[in-house]
Parts: sequence; structure tokens; C-alpha cells
Amino acid sequence: MANDDKPRSGRGNDMPRPRAKASTERPFDMWLQKQLHAMYDEIAGEPLPSDLLGLIDSDAAKAGDQKKSDPAKGKK
Repeated sequence: MANDDKPRSGRGNDMPRPRAKASTERPFDMWLQKQLHAMYDEIAGEPLPSDLLGLIDSDAAKAGDQKKSDPAKGKK
């Protein structure tokens, strides 16, 4: 029972086992999701610092300028 390395042949039923419940239905996953939300929802709801917003805006502006000047380089 503890050693599942044995070949499957010779067992009564060679049918694949049914899959476990979806991860959102499993008790541990439900508990973990609740705990993570309890810990981090308040933090995730905070606004981004203005320094970070400035960096994002400047990077977006640079990316927009590059696409305008050479459209082939902007594509991946």
C-alpha cells in the first residue's frame, strides 16, 4: 500500500482513478485562500505609491515613443 512504485498490471482495475475535486473545493485550499485574503486584502487595496506610478508612466511613455518611431521593434 505504501509502495506505489509497483507495476499496475495485475491489479483488479486498470482504469484511471477519478480526478480529485477542483482546487477551490478542497478544504486545505479553501482554508489557505481565506487566510491569505485575511492577511493581504487590506494591503492589496492600498493605492500604489506615487514614485512607482511615475516609473510606470515614464516607462509606458518610452514604450509608446519606441513604437511610434520604429513599429517593427515594438512587436514581439
